[in-house]
Amino acid sequence: MTSIIVCDLEATCWIDGESQSIEEMETIEIGCVLCNLDGHILDEFSTFVQPTKNPTLSAFCTQLTTITQKDIEDAPLFEDAMAMLGSWVANRDCIWGSWGNFDCKLLLSQQLRIGSEFQFTKLVHVNLKKAWRRTTKRRQQTDLQSALRFHALEFEGTPHRAISDARNTAGLLPHIEPGEIDLQRSEL
Repeated sequence: MTSIIVCDLEATCWIDGESQSIEEMETIEIGCVLCNLDGHILDEFSTFVQPTKNPTLSAFCTQLTTITQKDIEDAPLFEDAMAMLGSWVANRDCIWGSWGNFDCKLLLSQQLRIGSEFQFTKLVHVNLKKAWRRTTKRRQQTDLQSALRFHALEFEGTPHRAISDARNTAGLLPHIEPGEIDLQRSEL
């Protein structure tokens, strides 16, 4: 294995205090970058996803992500978006990683809800935030923006947009010791 897919998801969300369990959330954007372990990006995949359980985005969600109702209304459904992602991943010898376990948990939760398993979720998942924390010994300020600042890197793109977050996470790969990238499925 010489490559990793860094994946980030954006999901339906509401103002703090309202229902925000992972079982209620739905993916509204998938952003992935295929890269070497040194962070060099080789390919990208990005799509909006149409939510069905909560089809109308909250004002809070649009403000946070900049994703509008128009962006998602004609987007593929989750199953179709995952099939597209599976086609993009096909025949690649890689693992996938995300900044924390949220993205993995959300994909597995939605997969369970619809009763289908997708090729992408069969790949080994790596918690890149955990690997970065082990490398840097940092326990506080471990969000993506803080991790970038720790290495004097500036966030590029739009925060809370899946493809931008995936690209910026890939930019942290050179700062993670390869031995810290645990190739076992993340504990969820």
